[in-house]
Amino acid sequence: MIIGSGVSRVMPDDYGDPALRGSSPPGLTLPVYDLPKEVITCEQAAAAKGIPLANELKTIILTTTSGLCAVNIPGDRKVSLRKVKRFLKAREAFVAPREYLREMGLSPGTVCAVLEPVWSLHQLVSSAVLALEFVSTNNKSSSHFFRFAPELLLRARAVQVGDFEQ
Repeated sequence: MIIGSGVSRVMPDDYGDPALRGSSPPGLTLPVYDLPKEVITCEQAAAAKGIPLANELKTIILTTTSGLCAVNIPGDRKVSLRKVKRFLKAREAFVAPREYLREMGLSPGTVCAVLEPVWSLHQLVSSAVLALEFVSTNNKSSSHFFRFAPELLLRARAVQVGDFEQ
C-alpha cells in the first residue's frame, strides 16, 4: 500500500499473513529514491538523506556454524557476535569475508535486506529496528535507496526477532 508522499508503507495487517512470508523480495516493488552523492557507510547514507542514523538499516552478513545469515540492526548500533551465537546456538559467528560478498554480487555498502540474494538468507531482525517508524537502506547501489516500514522485514522466509546489538 502506498500512502503519503510516495513513501511505501505496508500496513501491519499484512505481516501476520503466512501467505506473504517468503514471497518475492519486497524491494522489487518499493519506490527508489536518488542520493545526492554516492555513499558506502550507514553514517554517510544517513547524512546524505538527512535522517537519524538509527533509521539507516544496517545489514551485516555473517557466516555461522548454522550457515549464512543477515543481521539487521539500527545504523547507530554494532552487531554483537556473542548474542548472535547464543541466539542461534552456534559455535561460531563472524562477518562474512569480502570474497563471499563478491560471490553474491555484493560489496560493502550494497547489502540490501529486501533484495536478493540477501532476502533469501536467514534474517535476524533487531527488535530495536521494529520499534522505528521507518528504515532506509540502499537498493544494492551506492547512489539510490529505499524507505519502508521495518515490519516489511518480517515477510522473509526465515526470520527471527531478537536483541543482536552490543
